[in-house]
Amino acid sequence: MTHDPIKVYDARWEVDDFDDAQVTRLFEATLAYGRLLGVDTVTFTRDARLGGPRVMELGIREALRMGFRVVACADPISTPQGYFVTLRTTARHPNTMGLVVTASHNPAQYVGVKFTVPTVRAIGLDCGPLGGLTKVREIYHSDERFAAQRGGEFYLLSHPTDEYVEYSLEAAGVKPGTLAGMTVVLDAFNGSAGAEIWHALDRAGARVLPLRWVPDGNFPTGSPNPTSQGKMRPAVELAGRENADVVLGVDGDGDRVVFGDRRGILSAGFVTVPILRALIEEGEVTRGAPVLYDPKVNPLALADWGKLGVAPLLFRNGHSQIKQYMTQVGAAAGAEESGHYYHRLRYQGLTISGENSILTVLLFLKAVKESPGLMDALWADQEQVFTTGEFNYQFSDDSVRDRALETAIRRFTADGATARSATDDGIDLEGTVVNRGVALAPGRVALDERWYSGYFRVATNEKGVVRSYLSTGDAVFGRELERLTRDLMEREFHGQVVD
Repeated sequence: MTHDPIKVYDARWEVDDFDDAQVTRLFEATLAYGRLLGVDTVTFTRDARLGGPRVMELGIREALRMGFRVVACADPISTPQGYFVTLRTTARHPNTMGLVVTASHNPAQYVGVKFTVPTVRAIGLDCGPLGGLTKVREIYHSDERFAAQRGGEFYLLSHPTDEYVEYSLEAAGVKPGTLAGMTVVLDAFNGSAGAEIWHALDRAGARVLPLRWVPDGNFPTGSPNPTSQGKMRPAVELAGRENADVVLGVDGDGDRVVFGDRRGILSAGFVTVPILRALIEEGEVTRGAPVLYDPKVNPLALADWGKLGVAPLLFRNGHSQIKQYMTQVGAAAGAEESGHYYHRLRYQGLTISGENSILTVLLFLKAVKESPGLMDALWADQEQVFTTGEFNYQFSDDSVRDRALETAIRRFTADGATARSATDDGIDLEGTVVNRGVALAPGRVALDERWYSGYFRVATNEKGVVRSYLSTGDAVFGRELERLTRDLMEREFHGQVVD
């Protein structure tokens, strides 16, 4: 085999790229890696993606052949609920590996797997015990094969959503009826998270107006990514007609969430402010505690974090790496501008770093309910900052992609911007941060006239794609920066806009 489906954070591939034998080999290598760690139990869950059932069935078959105890949920559920299934299974069987079949926000033709090892620890390339997915890749390409073993057991898990919802409500400190009187628009993009979030909000007393909430792996309105430009317009328009308090959007597997109202969608950096305040009130976040942020969170939002007494800590994008670093530095929370929020989660004496989108949503909505002027305050903050949102271009091949990216960064540094590709402790940011006129310290921010901040990287799970993001304090200036960047991508390198 000359190639494999393993990426930086997980495994991801187009359905036709690998046949059943190659997918089975991926699971064989994964389970062999798990055995090196003492794993004896494997959970399998999946989202609504069309390619998911076949991939999950191949994985279950291989796990049983190799003698593992298998706990599986056949119904499509979100990735965060999949992690919860692994967490509750771990409480009974400590040596549990979790395999979630998903391709997140990617187009319908993609499928993949996200991996955790004991104790619900996400792994990636060079991330996790024995190198994580680097070790899996090594086994995948080796000549070693693994004989069948006796002892395989299969358990079908039914109705985990009810327990997941109740757990999330309790973790958020939200009781039945707490959100009574609120109207929330929920756009699930035909992914797997709509029903479970609806149940949580209904239990909390909110009136929910659902859009695209029936799981449909065809994703009839395009890639299930609420952060793509224009994707949340139907939900925002519905909020205006119905005078809804909050708009929510979740991606295909439910681990990416956006928040807004009739005025549009808020930046994740500003959304995090009331979430942090709620966590501080609950005692989950203490003064001086590190809170992770990714390179796209805007400087004004980080200043607001600092005013709450927390210590914003820059880190790279990537679910596996962020969660590992959270545990390493003792962070209780983290946020990515792409709509990923991370928490310290506790269950029956176990503590992990992970995602729980219901918890994130409930903490935010509770803050809005308790502070009627909160949305206006967040919008007042956001209106001080212009952001482009993530805009993405696909090129004819990776070499053209790389030249386009290098040229864009050179244009910014020639304009006086600094370019940074690593954290203060030397960890690769997996992209380049460009800043001009930004001086940031905990609790304060100094911005020069016509400042800007940007982040540019290659996509890890799609071929030939550059992802770009810019923010600044001047909308006219920001649109000009975006126009110049788009012109470079389109005219000089013939890139095509993609979700």
